[in-house]
Amino acid sequence: MLSFRTVHTLARCLLTTDADTETLGWGQPLTLLLIHDQPQTPAGSQRMCETRTLEFPPHRDDLLTDAAGLPALPHRLAAALDNPDASTPYQATLDTIIGLIRKTEPDARLLAWAACYDTIVTTVGQPRQARRVDAVDTDGRRYEVTHLHGEEHALLLVDDTPASGDIPATYPGLAAMLAATARYSHPSTSAGTA
Repeated sequence: MLSFRTVHTLARCLLTTDADTETLGWGQPLTLLLIHDQPQTPAGSQRMCETRTLEFPPHRDDLLTDAAGLPALPHRLAAALDNPDASTPYQATLDTIIGLIRKTEPDARLLAWAACYDTIVTTVGQPRQARRVDAVDTDGRRYEVTHLHGEEHALLLVDDTPASGDIPATYPGLAAMLAATARYSHPSTSAGTA
């Protein structure tokens, strides 16, 4: 179970991700993000974490040309990642990313998967363009950052118990990706990937 401090740090990381999206070119039409922690434990203090967000690149054949395909993409990736014994390009990419992370930070944990994308939302009965960052953490907690175009600040929702009728279309796919990569959510005692 993630601590309050970790949940707070993850929420702050997602707001930073939203703020950096235009600079990084994320969200056109979808960017999948792997979020992990990097423990920083100075001598004699409690475990402190810093979160890192990494783009998980879809294969050229999986790039979305239509946002309607957004809910299905994380499910396809989860299926490709689900079998650690199978050698798929996505599995090789994930193993490489986790291996590089744990080479410098053996205690790093996968905290969440996120999707960053542009969409239309309805506010006060009017459709408006917005950027969204939806995430699901290892406890199943839902995070939703909505940044309406033209607004200075984004809105953040953190939901500990997502109701089935009140979740974005990305939630089931992100949850499937977490299930497929659960073996990476625990710290490693060696520099390996699992």
